[in-house]
Amino acid sequence: MWKQPAIWLLFVAFYTLFSAAPASADIKQLVMPGRVIEAHAGFEQQCRRCHQPFKKRAQGQLCLDCHKSLAEDLRQKKGFHGHSSAVAAADCKHCHTEHKGRTADVVLLDRETFDHRLTDFNLEGVHLRVACDACHTPEKRENAGPPDYAASSGFFSRAAADCYGCHNKAEPHQKRLGKKCQNCHRATSWDKISYSHDKSDFRLNAMHKPVSCVLCHPNQRWKKIADDCYSCHRLNDSHGGRYGKKCQDCHSDKGPAIDPKNPRSAWKKVKFDHRKTKFALEGKHLKLACNLCHPQQLYGQKLKTDCLSCHRHDDRHKGFYGPKCVQCHNTKGWKLSAFDHQKTSFPLRAKHQQVTCRSCHTRPTSAEKLGSRCINCHQLKDVHRNQESRRCERCHTPVGWREGVQFDHDLSRFPLIGLHAVVPCESCHQNVEFRQVRMKCDDCHQRDDKHKRRLGPDCEACHTPNGWTLWQFDHIGKKSFKLDGAHRDLECLACHKKPVKKKIRLARDCASCHRDQDIHQGAFGRNCERCHLSESFRKLRSSR
Repeated sequence: MWKQPAIWLLFVAFYTLFSAAPASADIKQLVMPGRVIEAHAGFEQQCRRCHQPFKKRAQGQLCLDCHKSLAEDLRQKKGFHGHSSAVAAADCKHCHTEHKGRTADVVLLDRETFDHRLTDFNLEGVHLRVACDACHTPEKRENAGPPDYAASSGFFSRAAADCYGCHNKAEPHQKRLGKKCQNCHRATSWDKISYSHDKSDFRLNAMHKPVSCVLCHPNQRWKKIADDCYSCHRLNDSHGGRYGKKCQDCHSDKGPAIDPKNPRSAWKKVKFDHRKTKFALEGKHLKLACNLCHPQQLYGQKLKTDCLSCHRHDDRHKGFYGPKCVQCHNTKGWKLSAFDHQKTSFPLRAKHQQVTCRSCHTRPTSAEKLGSRCINCHQLKDVHRNQESRRCERCHTPVGWREGVQFDHDLSRFPLIGLHAVVPCESCHQNVEFRQVRMKCDDCHQRDDKHKRRLGPDCEACHTPNGWTLWQFDHIGKKSFKLDGAHRDLECLACHKKPVKKKIRLARDCASCHRDQDIHQGAFGRNCERCHLSESFRKLRSSR
């Protein structure tokens, strides 16, 4: 009867209530389904390390709290557990059960059916035929990872995932090429090398491709190899170092393959483009030998690019026109003059085209700086005595001083409008000093003033240039003294009796003009408009 489950439960309850030993320890021993594996033996009495009462789902997180390396794989989505989403989503106890005994295998790894594609290292080529223990050896598993990743069958997830981690002892390059074996080798075979020199700092072009590696990498020296031409081809330099060490400026390695019988044949094909320098070769310069301009060390001296540096003895002008020979001559020949004055800041027009160069350029061009304004050459011929500014072109043209003279008076300070537009110039300008003429009406028409200055000198206040009789003046618009009533029909001179030199200033109160008509004799003050209207003195303002 003791074999019945119900009897066992009653026995456990009785034993728990009445036993003198610690109840908690005995209960764990009695209800535990079996002993844990050897790796977890130290935690067998610490159930809370792996379980929480009444919380089965919390067990997976407790596993990850202890196995931190596995938790890191899940977070970074790497390794067998993190690489597959299905494996990462499963609970730990789904695959790794416990309480099966000290020697139980809780990893459940089937080497025959395990799919290596679920890991970070996919097996390809020769690796497909390699046994598991060749990479997952006991010593590698024991030293591969931290102890928190322990399992009864070893540290399979901590095997090396790079070539160098497994093949460092068989590496023939003595660590001189680093640890990235995959740059040259493939998993199919070590003997098949597929290194692309384009990934390095020195790309192999046509003539370098058939060259054996040991010619540039003697004694398996792969680092700090010179990549300039001169370091390898110093013995082939026919210039003897006179043109420096930049062989690539003239020669190229992109030509046909090197002829073993005549290795220097490729060097003879020069591909130097002088147009990329500061001095492009054109015309007769294309036929000159390099030694004529570069007689010494190419990089030991700085050649000047101006014409006179080479052709000083050929200058028939003896430097009179400066060192810029290209302004008149070109590389086709000295006799071909190509100077175009129209492209300068002073194009030659009309009579200027008939003038010789020496007429303006009286000194060497390098020692003088000619101005491009008329007055710079014609100041002695200025009949206006510098009164009409220094811009002769406003009135005159290169055709001649007297021919085609034109002046737009509207652009001046006194535009010609009305009758002024038909008046001859001589009527106002008595001499050629045009700026001496004044611009006020009274300056010219003082004799025509019929008002004898009693209306002031500002004629334009009433009159316009269209004619004297066409005048208008708005006494109301001035807001100084409104003309209404009896004032409306008065003549201007009735109030403006005295000549005025400047601005008109007349009193605006009634008493100033009508004092002699004041029957009150000043008893009521000077503000007559308080009682009287401007229509008549007899009309008084109605009182309210």
